Amino acid sequence: MTIWFATGNTHKKEELAAILSDAVPGAAFELKIPADAGLAFEPEETGATFLQNALIKAAELYHVLTGAGHQDIWRNGDVVIADDSGLCVDALGGRPGIHSALYGGKELDAAGKNARLLEEIGDNPLRSARFVCAMILYYGPGRFYAAQECLEGELVENIESAQSSRGLWHHPIPFLP
Repeated sequence: MTIWFATGNTHKKEELAAILSDAVPGAAFELKIPADAGLAFEPEETGATFLQNALIKAAELYHVLTGAGHQDIWRNGDVVIADDSGLCVDALGGRPGIHSALYGGKELDAAGKNARLLEEIGDNPLRSARFVCAMILYYGPGRFYAAQECLEGELVENIESAQSSRGLWHHPIPFLP
């Protein structure tokens, strides 16, 4: 079985491969992203929620893989997995939320986004935030499983604290990929 991951991010592919290998030891699957098959994949994430954006990505990749000209790629039993995730900061009214990947502009790396976020929140004592991840396991139109989880935490006070604790959180998770 091939599991198609609706992303262009090879780092995310490596992370999901490790998670799946740990969760289902000995399972026979191959994890691929569109680039592995030479496919360009940049869906427009027009949803208003993490779940909607994950479903948009899953459905679009499914249609690309099963559409004209790609029947040799998709095999019976293949599935698509898609995710959408981001950081929701209470002091910022839930921002950056579904726009986390673009927070501060495409030119900023994760460190730049972290610095911008801490600058924007400033000395606001409200530091509560959550990392939200929505995932879709997509079998075909109208046949999918959806899950969404949140990891609650608090933002660190400054960038120096972030560097010593491996991220912006008191819970050591990364801010943005």
